[in-house]
Amino acid sequence: MRRWANVVLWLGCAAALLGTTQPWWSAGERTSVSGTQATSGAALAVILAAAAGAFLGNWLRPLARRIVLGIVALLAAGGVMVAINAVVPTLPGSTLGDAFTLVATLWRWVYLAGCVLAAAGAILLQFAGRPTARVKATPDPALDAWKALDAGEDPTTGSARGEGGEEAAKRPE
Repeated sequence: MRRWANVVLWLGCAAALLGTTQPWWSAGERTSVSGTQATSGAALAVILAAAAGAFLGNWLRPLARRIVLGIVALLAAGGVMVAINAVVPTLPGSTLGDAFTLVATLWRWVYLAGCVLAAAGAILLQFAGRPTARVKATPDPALDAWKALDAGEDPTTGSARGEGGEEAAKRPE
């Protein structure tokens, strides 16, 4: 689940980053207003901060990771509000009249969907557990015992092979 939550988070950040750099409104072939221009840079700042937090969340301890991913979810939700509250810009008056009427494009909605995906991924990562450490067997049993200790296994409880624990203490050598 952790892997899928990470994929959702990064896919959302990538879609939002792409959406903020594309034109949200267009007036002909030469005139357009990107998401960064329409929101005075707020859309780009919010998603870059969310992506930085998502990147940082991969290396933090569980409590700090939960705090940072909570902030990432809030930032992505803030990105949704930025996209909803973006105002249609006005172009300076011209002698051509309504020739410069701005038409909305789909990139604003791509940004909005990316922010929703990023928030969902951050929330999913809040509940995803840490990956369990797998101990690889080696030809050396002593090294296996040390690796098991490093992984947090208790040598006094015994193992599936019947070694260690109280049974091993009762067996004569």
